[in-house]
Amino acid sequence: MIEPPSFSLGVSIVLYRTSIAEIAVLVAQLLEQRAARIYLVDNSPLEFDTFGDWVPPERVTIIRTGLNLGYGGGHNIAIEDSIRRYRYHLVSNPDIRLGANVLPSLYAVMESRPEVGLSMPEVVGPDGELHHLCKRSPSPLNYLPAWLTGKARHARRRAHFEMRDCAYDREMDPQCLSGCFMFLRASTLHKVGAFDARYFMYFEDFDLSRRVRQSARNLYYPAVRITHEHRRGHRRSLRLLAIFGLSAWRFFNRWGWFENSASREGRRPASTAPG
Repeated sequence: MIEPPSFSLGVSIVLYRTSIAEIAVLVAQLLEQRAARIYLVDNSPLEFDTFGDWVPPERVTIIRTGLNLGYGGGHNIAIEDSIRRYRYHLVSNPDIRLGANVLPSLYAVMESRPEVGLSMPEVVGPDGELHHLCKRSPSPLNYLPAWLTGKARHARRRAHFEMRDCAYDREMDPQCLSGCFMFLRASTLHKVGAFDARYFMYFEDFDLSRRVRQSARNLYYPAVRITHEHRRGHRRSLRLLAIFGLSAWRFFNRWGWFENSASREGRRPASTAPG
């Protein structure tokens, strides 16, 4: 039996002290759903034995950086090569599991809607709980602790930020989409650039989403689903909390510190191109 041809799609996964056993299922799923090439970008120290004696499949490329370039910086190495070869590029976390027909469905949607530059499917946790990863442009107030702003006001702000007043079972045009799974058009990346590597971690996905919207649409497409572990490391580590704060400072310095009409978007029908 002749296998169907691969999609014109490169996929990058950035690893840091991750064993091959932790990503073997995802790699197999991506190959089964016809990704043309998977780039495993390993930001671990060279002495960390990520792959052991594992022999990568033919369509998998291993890139060992020898130093931690951060999330966006690691993906950018793969993106630079991928968008010269393929029509689309997928940025994925290592702790993703694909539902049925995720790549074929997203590929078909992007092919049929040339105005879309970035898409993301429905995302749930291992327990099946919906993750609200469509965001309005953030405000610094979104990140103030509940004890400072009051629990009720904090909850209202969080719900507004996460677009919980919109139907997550329908398509949306969010301002910001999560970096855990970003299906990107190569021609859009040629226009707006890849991740801004000055964000070592956090906010690099919001920054890229905002730049994509300057020339294309962001599309939330809930007809297909992925599962994501969705860890919140900055809440457990002082170092990551400091990195989070620095990234937030850079983001708000670039995109503004106060809410405006753009940050209140979210109800526009998915068929309407962004203004």
